[in-house]
Formats: sequence, C-alpha cells, structure tokens
Amino acid sequence: MFREEAIWIEKALSKILPLEHNNLVANLGSSTAYFREVIQPHIHQHIITTLKEKGWQIINIDLKAEEGVDIVADVTKENFYELVQPSALTICTNMLEHVEDIGLVVNNLQKVTTKGGYILITVPYKYRKHLDPIDNMFRPTPDEIIALFPKDVYEVIDKGVIVIHDKKYYPKRKSRFPIWGSREIIAYALGKRHKVSGVLLKLK
Repeated sequence: MFREEAIWIEKALSKILPLEHNNLVANLGSSTAYFREVIQPHIHQHIITTLKEKGWQIINIDLKAEEGVDIVADVTKENFYELVQPSALTICTNMLEHVEDIGLVVNNLQKVTTKGGYILITVPYKYRKHLDPIDNMFRPTPDEIIALFPKDVYEVIDKGVIVIHDKKYYPKRKSRFPIWGSREIIAYALGKRHKVSGVLLKLK
C-alpha cells in the first residue's frame, strides 16, 4: 500500500463510525503485524491506529497463519463467509487485481458485511503489472469498482483517484540497459504518476 493511499483511506474512514450493534472491521489480506507496523508503518499509523481510537475492533484476515493474523481464510472461496463474522466495516485493499473471479470476491465482501455496514476498496488504476501470484490487470476507475455492486444495495460515501507523488515509489531498477532501468524515474520526471482508485460504500 502506498503512503498516500493510506492517508486517503484514513480521511475516507473519518466519515463513518461503528454501528451501535457492531464495531467489527474485517481487514482482508492484512498480512502480518510486522508488515503493517514495520515494513509499511503508514498502514498502522493512518488506518489501524485511527480505527482503534474510534472504537473499532479490527479482525485481521489473511491466507497464511502468521503473527498478527486473527483468522486464516481465503476470500476467493465460496465458503469464505462461513469463516468470518459479519462486520460493520470490510476493508479490501489492493486485492481485486490479484484474483481470478472478481465477482465472487465482491459477492463475499457483501456477505460478510452487515446491513448498514461499509465496504472500503482500493485497486491500482495506473500501475505496472505485478504478480502476487497473478495480476489480472484489473485497473478500474472508482465508478468501475462501484459498478461491480448491484445498484440497489449501496450508497457512495466517498470515492476518488489517489495520485502517488512520493518519489520513493519510482525507483531505478536493475537492468542491463541504463535507460530501461531508469524508466520509472524518467516517467515521473515527465509527469507520469502511479494512481489508485478508492471507494467507500455503505450497504443498504
């Protein structure tokens, strides 16, 4: 996750509060505590800490049983909703580009989010192919993410395209050809920026 993406998520989530009957957050694809707190500390600073301060209880969900993962479950499986408690907020960041069946995942997001709850999704909009282990090259606008959901089930709380200005995300890469290895730096100098689409929806 980009630092500026985490800041956008923090601002979007500042518009909502836990439900009276449910304060659970399903943090899908959470990775480990070390990843969230050390490798990408902006996740902990701008998302995890902020949510906890507002009274949310975060359930970290991932494929692997690692430190900091509360529930091991696969959102790409049809029985996913049987393994996860209904949450008032479901977070799914940088995941839809790495699955084979986007429709199935979106359906699972709805199943594990309680009525009146929220779903937050981010997906790269302008970004290179990156395997994890696959990349289906889904590069949607915010409206194209929203269009994955039936029109009568949601209300749009926030949406936007996040432009990534932080230069550390445009590194020089090893290459036998100097210019090719510097292509991201050159593209940045010419005004090209990585972009991420984000949406926050409320289920009716």
